[in-house]
Amino acid sequence: MRKRLTEVVTVMDETRAALMATVAGASGAFATMRPREDAWSVAEIVTHLALVEAEVARLMSSSVRWARKSGVAAEASDESILACLDEFQIASRTRKMKAPGMVDVRAGADMAEAVKSLGSSRADLRQAIAAGDGLDLQSVTRPHPLLGNLNLYQWLMLVAQHEERHRQQIEQTLRDVTGRAAECAPIV
Repeated sequence: MRKRLTEVVTVMDETRAALMATVAGASGAFATMRPREDAWSVAEIVTHLALVEAEVARLMSSSVRWARKSGVAAEASDESILACLDEFQIASRTRKMKAPGMVDVRAGADMAEAVKSLGSSRADLRQAIAAGDGLDLQSVTRPHPLLGNLNLYQWLMLVAQHEERHRQQIEQTLRDVTGRAAECAPIV
C-alpha cells in the first residue's frame, strides 16, 4: 500500500482501537441507556458510526471505480495528508452537528449488532481502500453535506476523526448514564 494510504489506515486503526476500548466499558443496560431524551445511547452512537462508515465505503468504492475508468493518474506524491481536515476540527465537540437523515439513528439500537455492523463497515472500507491504492485519490472529490467537496483522502480522514469525536461522546455518555443510575439506585 502507498505511503499516504498506509498513513491514513494507521490513524483509522488507532482510532478504532481507542473506540473499542471505550465501548468495552458499555456493558448491559448502560449500552442502551440514553443520558437524556435528546441524546443517543452508546449502542446508538456505534450504530451511527457504522452507518457513516458504510456510506463512506460505498462512496469510496464507486469513486475508485469511476477514477479507474476515467484514467485518473497514479499517485505522484507521498506528502503527508494527515492534516488535510484540520480546518474543520471534526474531532472537536465544541460545535454541535446534526446527523443527516441517511446516517441518523432510531431509538433502540442493539449493542452487539452495532459492533458487528462496525466490523462489516470497516471490512468494506478496507476493500475500497485497497482498490484505490496507487491512484491519485487527492484529485477525486465528492461532496459532503456539511463540509463541501472533499477529496478521497479527506473522506478517509473524516472516518477517523468522526470516530474520535463520537468516542469522546461515548465517554461522556457513559459518565452521564452511570451517574444517572447511581442517582436512581435505592438507598439501603
